[in-house]
Amino acid sequence: MEKNAKIIWTEPAKNDLKYIFDFISGFSYKIADKTIDKIIEKTEILLVEGFEFSGQVDDLNPNYRRLIEGNNKIIYKVKFDEIIIHGVFDTREHPDKIGER
Repeated sequence: MEKNAKIIWTEPAKNDLKYIFDFISGFSYKIADKTIDKIIEKTEILLVEGFEFSGQVDDLNPNYRRLIEGNNKIIYKVKFDEIIIHGVFDTREHPDKIGER
């Protein structure tokens, strides 16, 4: 990965973070904030040269890779000097519910 590599969060991925934050903040604002920080920090490892492909190939779509942070799955793709985050979701959530968002 080049030194000028950057992480790009797609709108659906940003919406996923907002959904996760809103849900958790209903119980605890502090935990919601910490959860989002951990998810974002987890993606930053992908900027380290040689680590952009450190996530596993996704089972559902082999064109994407995934990182796991706590109960959250981060779906991303590497394109040249960009790491594109396509989505984030709680692995405990039913897949049908995710599609309804």
